[in-house]
Amino acid sequence: MSTTADSTTTDPTATNPAPADPVAALRDPARVAAVRRYEILDAPTDGAFDEFAAAAAAVCGTPIATVSIVDTDRVWFAATHGLDGVTQVGTEPGLCASAFCAEGPYVINDAAVDPRTLEHPLVRGELGLRFYAAAPIITADGHHLGTVTAIDSAPRQLTDAQTAVLGHLAALVARQLELRLAALTAVRAERHLRAEAEQRAAAAAELAARMRAATAAHATAAHPEHCQLGGTSGCTAPAELKIADAWGDSAWGCTAHVEEAIVNVRSVFIANEELGGLAAYLNR
Repeated sequence: MSTTADSTTTDPTATNPAPADPVAALRDPARVAAVRRYEILDAPTDGAFDEFAAAAAAVCGTPIATVSIVDTDRVWFAATHGLDGVTQVGTEPGLCASAFCAEGPYVINDAAVDPRTLEHPLVRGELGLRFYAAAPIITADGHHLGTVTAIDSAPRQLTDAQTAVLGHLAALVARQLELRLAALTAVRAERHLRAEAEQRAAAAAELAARMRAATAAHATAAHPEHCQLGGTSGCTAPAELKIADAWGDSAWGCTAHVEEAIVNVRSVFIANEELGGLAAYLNR
């Protein structure tokens, strides 16, 4: 269980050394790109992270807990417990804006006397924050995205076991973010494949309609008996359609070979009586 902080503690930073420069970490391009990659900022809350915040509060015995994502100029809450109506706070150093870039748990037993947080607006303001414990959310490739945080308006201390659980919760949040990203990627891939299939189906339907119309128009025109598009092996199917290309070459073919040529050869199109190819131009 959590206990009230020992007021005789003389060095509140002894077990919580200051992390790397938080300002530089906030704006690190690789980290910012990682935050954007997960597309979590300002996403509608769907309850996916609520249980992590509730678990942090229960483990640490605090009335407030959050799952926070740190942007370049704000700390956005993916989930809150006991902090209704608040969606983000500033990036003043000392709390989340410092904790997210730490390499391990970051604990403030009494923010009113800790030199890192004396002037922080959440400490001096209406919230009156006194206790703060956070574990950084770190991706598999080492980017620090935010924190799982427990907050209280009274000083307190955590046991080693409580601190360890807070770290495990942050690791689980990182894993949940990976699962969320994988799901988003899969949905988009499925949509892309569906759109491509719909486009191919529409193109095939359009081509089939054009071929039917052209077949009807070519039926009475003079043309060779057999398909000319069978290559060296030849094709004995009836010639039904005439195709041409941008170079003026033209030939008659069966439906199957005409469709194959249109699909696989660039600039091939169904010819009409006026598109007789280069021979028609030479014989004008």
